[in-house]
Amino acid sequence: MLTHLQFSVRRRELEERTLIPKFYDPDLAAMARLADSDFKLRRLGELLVEGGHGSQLGVWLPRETYGTGTVPYVRTSDLFHWRIRPDFKKGVSLETYERFRRRSDVRCGDILMVAHGTYLVGDVALVAESDVPLLLQDHVFRLRLRENSGVHPYLALAALSTRFVRRQVRCRQFSAEIIDKIGERNLNLQLPIPRDSRIQDSVIEKVSAVLQRHAEVRLGITEAKTLQRAPGPRAPTHYGFGLPRAQLTSRVLIPRYYDPDLELALAAIEKESGERWVTVGELVAQGLLTVSSGVEVGKMAYGTGSVPFIRTSDLVDWEVYRDPTQGVSQEIYSKYSGKGSLQRDDLILVRDGTYLVGASALVLEEDLPALFCGGLLRLRTLKNDVLSPSSLLGLLNLPLARRQMRSRQFTRDVIDTLGPRLREVRLPPPLSETAMAMENQVESVMSKKREIKTLIKESIDLLEPAVPPSALGRPGWSMR
Repeated sequence: MLTHLQFSVRRRELEERTLIPKFYDPDLAAMARLADSDFKLRRLGELLVEGGHGSQLGVWLPRETYGTGTVPYVRTSDLFHWRIRPDFKKGVSLETYERFRRRSDVRCGDILMVAHGTYLVGDVALVAESDVPLLLQDHVFRLRLRENSGVHPYLALAALSTRFVRRQVRCRQFSAEIIDKIGERNLNLQLPIPRDSRIQDSVIEKVSAVLQRHAEVRLGITEAKTLQRAPGPRAPTHYGFGLPRAQLTSRVLIPRYYDPDLELALAAIEKESGERWVTVGELVAQGLLTVSSGVEVGKMAYGTGSVPFIRTSDLVDWEVYRDPTQGVSQEIYSKYSGKGSLQRDDLILVRDGTYLVGASALVLEEDLPALFCGGLLRLRTLKNDVLSPSSLLGLLNLPLARRQMRSRQFTRDVIDTLGPRLREVRLPPPLSETAMAMENQVESVMSKKREIKTLIKESIDLLEPAVPPSALGRPGWSMR
């Protein structure tokens, strides 16, 4: 029996007139009984500062404030591997921050938790000193632990990420119009806290190491992007410029496609380095690279299994998210693997979207097997001694490369697309000084990212209560 087709609940066991079956998941009760010998199950609400200061939603901001500044407006998709992603999508002005900061009230050491959405509900992150100031979206909880709660914030962060707690979240998130909400039901989540203080110390140490590696990764990525020096100050934006008819390409009449500032910058960098930058299309023609698009499996395939179906939002900070939003069955994977599968050291790059267009990631061994969606492009290097995956990832993320992608993403229906114009993007040549330096820097960053994934898994495993034998194989208890 893989699912509970039915089970009984006594009338006196009903809570707050809730008649939604998953709320009374019998597997959770069985798991709680098994956990009692090794863990104290601490109710989240008892660990938090009293009143609204303990668990508080962020603030709603009108769309016209988006993009007005550099203060992060942290939304549900900005929580990643226990941290706030550095490439957050929305920034607001200091004036907007000052207006709403008291209502948002986020401090270093607070825990953020997704409150509204679907698959992201329950995702958590810790606010670091480098993250503030920030404003928090009204779809995200800010959790603040009491100083005398007896539970370290690092320990709570890892406990909230266990299958045991995530299953409770799934049972407590109910549909509200077009999204799910957990509401104040988050206060009744039971966190598994080890009775053995040595295990607690080990988890805290591992979480601390995760956060330290995150800081090192951010510094490494910043350094990588500055390996190619900018060719002098950027020219002011052109409000208008002339273009001879003979220079029109493929009947494209979109002005930013012919951005003269960008062309001047590329010409200057080539002159300074003495090297001609090559297009992605030339790398393909030289047999160094292949570029192909992914597949669309259809929404009915979502949730049918544990094989990741990687989508545009699953790429963060050069890597694939540890727990991709959608999973498909082995049968679906076999059906589409010919065109849509990935292998180690493939690069995937966002082709369709808005703010994410041009974002890329390197596929690691632990990300496999996996399928990738049609909004992504797969770049596979064929001669690693000439053009390595690490070098290509770094080159694609140089500021001038990303500027070229921005100039080539055009609106199609309701989203933007880079389309085949990726082949026009020019990069420093393989085996150049920039490419070789980039390879070393990216490999160092990716090594630390592997450590982060390992440490997160180890931390969660130490806090994971045993799964009841009756629940093995049922959805929600089997994870990669």
